[in-house]
Amino acid sequence: MLTQLAERVARHLEASPRTPKYLCLRDALVELINEGELPEGTRLPTEQALAEALPLSLGTVQKALRDLVESGELYRRRRLGTFVAAGDHRREITTPAFHFLRPDGSPVKLVFIRLLRREALTRQGAWEAVLGECRSGYLHLVRQDRIDGTFDCYTEIYLRADQAGELMRLPAEALEHESVLPLLQRLGVAPTLADNRIGQGRLPKAVARAIVPELAEAPPPGMRLETRYQDGEGRTLAWQIMYIPPNDYRLTLTTQLRQFAEG
Repeated sequence: MLTQLAERVARHLEASPRTPKYLCLRDALVELINEGELPEGTRLPTEQALAEALPLSLGTVQKALRDLVESGELYRRRRLGTFVAAGDHRREITTPAFHFLRPDGSPVKLVFIRLLRREALTRQGAWEAVLGECRSGYLHLVRQDRIDGTFDCYTEIYLRADQAGELMRLPAEALEHESVLPLLQRLGVAPTLADNRIGQGRLPKAVARAIVPELAEAPPPGMRLETRYQDGEGRTLAWQIMYIPPNDYRLTLTTQLRQFAEG
C-alpha cells in the first residue's frame, strides 16, 4: 500500500509541482479509494509512518488526512487509527454545471457539502418568478460548500415542493451527500440545461458571517453564480445561487447537462 501511495503521490507532484503537497497526497488517497485499491475498512499506516515513507512532513500528512476525515472518505477510531469509510459514508460530489480548477490548472476533486438550513416556503418571493407558481409551496436549502479544503462558498437552492417535497423528509446527511442534479434525478426530475449567470459585488453580510466570519463587518468583494437548471422546454426546475469569496481558483461553466440526465 505504501509503495502504491508513494508512486501516486510522486506522479501528482511531478504533474502539478505548484499544487500544495497535502492536496497531492489527498488526491492520491482518493484515487486509490475510488479504484478499490484501498477498500472499505482498510487501516492506514500511522501519520508518522506515512510521513517517513512518502516522504512528506508530518504536518502535510496530518492536513491531508484531516480533510479526508471531514469529507467522509476516512474515519478515525480512538486509539485504533484511521480507516477507509464505507462507500455510503463518503461524499463523492458531482457538479456537472460548473467545475473549479486549481491555480495550476488541475481539477478540484473534493467538495464537502454541509447543510446549514432547510425550510419550506409558502410566502411569495423571487423564487416564484423563477420557478413558476406552485400552490404547494417551495423548498429552500442553504449550504456551505468547502472547495478543495481551501475556501468555502455559500449556496442557496430553491425547488418546487410539488417536485422536490420529498427532500424535506430526508435526513440532513442525505442532502450533504449530493449536489443538486443527483438529488433531482432520484426524484425523477432531470434537467438538461444549465443557464449560468455571473455577477460581482460585495458579499452580503449574512453570507460573509457564514464563510468568512473574520471579514463579516466589512465583507470583501466576491462572485455570485446563479444557475437555473432547466428542462428541454426551458422550464426552470431548480434555482441555485452560489456566493464565492475571493480565491485563486478558476471557474469553468457548462450549459449542456443532457449526458448527465441520461446517465
